[in-house]
Amino acid sequence: MHSSDHHAGNGSHSRKRVIALALLAKLSLVAGFLVLAKLGMGYIQAGAWTAAFHGLVLAVIAGLALWGSLRHGGLVGKGAHGASDRGIGIVLHRAAAYDLLARVLTFGREGRFRELMLRPAKLQPGEAVLDVACGTGTLAIAAKRLVGSGGSVTGVDASAEMIDRARAKAERSGLDLTFVNGTAQELPFKDAQFDIVVGTLMLHHLSKPVRSAFIREAARVLKPAGRLLLIDFGRPVRKSGLPRLHKHGHVDMHSVASLLTESGFQVGDIGAVGTKNLNYIRATTNKDQSGLASPAAP
Repeated sequence: MHSSDHHAGNGSHSRKRVIALALLAKLSLVAGFLVLAKLGMGYIQAGAWTAAFHGLVLAVIAGLALWGSLRHGGLVGKGAHGASDRGIGIVLHRAAAYDLLARVLTFGREGRFRELMLRPAKLQPGEAVLDVACGTGTLAIAAKRLVGSGGSVTGVDASAEMIDRARAKAERSGLDLTFVNGTAQELPFKDAQFDIVVGTLMLHHLSKPVRSAFIREAARVLKPAGRLLLIDFGRPVRKSGLPRLHKHGHVDMHSVASLLTESGFQVGDIGAVGTKNLNYIRATTNKDQSGLASPAAP
């Protein structure tokens, strides 16, 4: 056991050295370009594309370094009230680093990416929305713009640091949102409070028992005929020989559909979001006006 840990540590240090050398090499190339631009104006037009290319490579390398720290626990830690000790799943912290990584992975278009994920939700003005595992609030802010002043959007996350950053972002946007520190399997909300519950890129962080608990909680806080939208990574269609910048698990939405049915949901459809190998599943509650699950059809 100690030997394998030692080898794993050596591998991590080797990767860090490679990344550091690559950064130095790229910075040297950019510095060389600047010298050429200063000494010979004829190089500027041709060199602009070169500078842009090297800048992109630097951003990718920075993302690799950041993601390496996330994979080795840099962004992972205890959740709300020591939640990791209760087995709630992976909780991400370091909110500023999370936002930086999101910008790198979406090439600076995270807002547009979140809007794309909201399309299957078909949000309507005036609806009450709950965003579970909301992170730093980018998707919740996009949802608020769709439901308007007559609607409400609440975000919940197990990381207090994520919630603090989400509140700051909402204040800068000038929009009225509510963010609460809490866990997916113990949602701190009253029964039948929301028209729709949204959970994006969070199922692969949860164990199967925690997924089941979350789905039961989603059913509880939804109004009769309330909707649930879940989005997560599917299995890659084909394998690539290139290293992946973002390494993550995948979720079988058909297995999720079985959990939804067991918890009193009626599954609508399963489909592709249309970007980054993401799939969605939509379902509605079978609750009647009393809040009790309606009997399944024979």
